[in-house]
Amino acid sequence: MTFAIRKLAGAIGIAAAVTASFSAIGADNRPFVVGVTIPKSGPAAQFGPLVENGMRVALTHINEEGGILGRKVTLEVRDSASNPQRAVLAAKELVEEAKVDFLFPEIVSGLVLAVLPYTTEKKMLTITNGSAPQIGDAKQYPYSFQFGDLANRRAPAMAAAMKKLGGKRVGILVSTNPGNIATGEQLQAELPTKHGMQVAGYRTYDGNAKDLTAQLQALKDGGADIIAFDAAIRDSIRAVMTSIQTLGWNVRVVCGVAPLSGDLKELVPAPVANQFYAINYRVGTRSGPPRPELTQFINELKKAGPINNIAFPAIARDILYMVKYSYDKAAKEKGSASADNVKAVLEGLGTAKDYPARYSLVLGNPRYNAGDHSAANVEYSKLWGLVRTSTPVDGQYEGDDLVVE
Repeated sequence: MTFAIRKLAGAIGIAAAVTASFSAIGADNRPFVVGVTIPKSGPAAQFGPLVENGMRVALTHINEEGGILGRKVTLEVRDSASNPQRAVLAAKELVEEAKVDFLFPEIVSGLVLAVLPYTTEKKMLTITNGSAPQIGDAKQYPYSFQFGDLANRRAPAMAAAMKKLGGKRVGILVSTNPGNIATGEQLQAELPTKHGMQVAGYRTYDGNAKDLTAQLQALKDGGADIIAFDAAIRDSIRAVMTSIQTLGWNVRVVCGVAPLSGDLKELVPAPVANQFYAINYRVGTRSGPPRPELTQFINELKKAGPINNIAFPAIARDILYMVKYSYDKAAKEKGSASADNVKAVLEGLGTAKDYPARYSLVLGNPRYNAGDHSAANVEYSKLWGLVRTSTPVDGQYEGDDLVVE
């Protein structure tokens, strides 16, 4: 009887060991899941396909290179319908049900800021190119990192564009999205003190407004000879330019980068087409031949369909590569890819010398540190182009490199 019990115990032990081994293998082989909540419907729906398609191109290459943490990478995508409450619900579903390893928490700043209190509570690491400065506030949102040009760093580029176009008295018109408000406040503060330009007036509007005639009339009455305009959604371009046409006002407009998508000739009425300009990332400005890495990305992105804007898919691609870098390095150098270890790796980018140049098509190394998770330290002087009303070719608009001092 004793021998039989020992034999049975041995068999149970072997079976348990085999089961544990298979469990370990299964854990190692489970996918690395990237959660993505984006507006695929609603007013900001232009951004959804841009983000998703850019990430899917990056995902293919990252998987060919061994994945993240040696695991195959997959995407779980949810539609926020451009609604803050829906964005939070989508984030909760991805974190609590889909058990994602990383979360891209929206792209429009107002939606991002709705999600961040939840992801902060859950210690879920996030990276987004939403432009509001609060997104990179390391004290308020310690697990949030911002990887796009900062809204409150756009004034020098917009000022350089307006000076190039001959503007002297600036009317500022921005939507109430947090990123756009940050741009407007920076312009109002810096144009007279740093750029030698007068502010003729400052107006805001609800981002979904279709008629901006009243706001523009006020700026015209204030003596504006050029308009600095920033918005979050594509249709705002139509709203501002149609209203300028209604006023019969021969004034030039310099728009921010966010609403650029698709054929601008469809948005801007022909009679005022030569009055519309926008700052844009150089990567999205057709001013010369693109570098080889961008050409390859464009060729692969076109397989998903026409490219309405190359800049935002490229940044989404770059974010996924940053995820690969930070998680792999945390596991290798710190023993695990816990949220705190990955956070520490990202905070070390300010002094890191091993961040591969090929990982970024747009901004380069953001140089985060423990006190600042924003892209404040990006080389902004070399980031910009100035584009005009045009039909994009492979997501790039006609324009020229913009020299920003």
